[in-house]
Amino acid sequence: MTRKKKIGIVILIIIGVIIAYFAIPAAHRTYEQKTYGGHGFDYMNGYSSTDFKGYHVYDGEKLVSLKHKASLWIEEEKEMPVMDGAEACYPVYTAVAKAIYKDIDVIEKKANAEEEQWLKHHDSEPIMEEEEKKDWYGNNGKIVGFTNTVWGYDRLIDGEVDLFFGARPSEDEKYFAAEDNKQIISTPIGSEAFVFFVEEDNPVDGLTSEQVRRIYHGDITNWKEVGGKDQKIVAFQRPEESGSQVMMEYFMGNVKLKAPDTYETVNDMVGVIEEVKQYNNEAGAMGYTFRYFLEGLQQEKGVKMLSIDGVAPTQEHIADRTYPIIVPLVCAKIKGNDNPNVDKVIDFLRSKDGQYIITKTGYGPLDKNNADPIVENKARE
Repeated sequence: MTRKKKIGIVILIIIGVIIAYFAIPAAHRTYEQKTYGGHGFDYMNGYSSTDFKGYHVYDGEKLVSLKHKASLWIEEEKEMPVMDGAEACYPVYTAVAKAIYKDIDVIEKKANAEEEQWLKHHDSEPIMEEEEKKDWYGNNGKIVGFTNTVWGYDRLIDGEVDLFFGARPSEDEKYFAAEDNKQIISTPIGSEAFVFFVEEDNPVDGLTSEQVRRIYHGDITNWKEVGGKDQKIVAFQRPEESGSQVMMEYFMGNVKLKAPDTYETVNDMVGVIEEVKQYNNEAGAMGYTFRYFLEGLQQEKGVKMLSIDGVAPTQEHIADRTYPIIVPLVCAKIKGNDNPNVDKVIDFLRSKDGQYIITKTGYGPLDKNNADPIVENKARE
């Protein structure tokens, strides 16, 4: 059972929670969003910290485009695989959809207009019957949508989308898939650097992998221990199951992450909950993410990326594989998906045209030595 299904269990208590929610001053509810800039979920129906204007299929002036007709062309709307993905991957798969889906800009414009009308019609009915709800409502697109890594994988498992773009799934997502007797297949389509960053005036320009692990385990707590100022290291983490947190757990290996700092907030559905404090450019702060999110989408102002083991996370060092923390950018599907265009899209992503879009967007190319599809989990027998 995925998170989306479990949410239905708490619908019966939502009215009471809403009353409690409005009883708490608005300043308390929004404080953490304002404090931890870059992760405030101000855009895309609350799913994104990035203003994607110019990256949508209908206003795509920032998207990479081919100078010729793509090697794959899908004309019928019903035959177009539905897409979702991680925040940093949105410019990749919207560019791909624009290149290979006929009139996708028109389709999504129409869907937006229908959603606006639907919202006006239901404005006085905040709690909707499920069968009344548009399948694509709130997913930022009918065919080319966006939620985030957590919800994107849930939608993939639930059969709402055909393709997910981003990092490999977390252990929980693999479990949810197996629980539904489904198998996630992740196919590498490019490469990306996992990076660590600090305030731009921090005198430390690089760390070793071992130092990073010791910082996030809690053994190193002051910047002077790694050549910096006599200053406490404030090592921020990301929410559980976000793409970068999953990657951080892979990076740590057998070294356990220390418990993250948290704060209390009010969630409409489940009341008071604890959430992970994320990067804020306060004195001594340190965070991690994927390179394109930080540099390509220009998130987290006033920071610099650290070299790891003496190598900077440049696109060149991703391409030549010298940067030590390179991860595959994957396109995931559920095994047995009966849309024949799913595999055609994946093949396109790995073709010359697809690689052009991926690398020109700002990612590294597909690693030919690690290009095989990854069977992420076993389905139940």
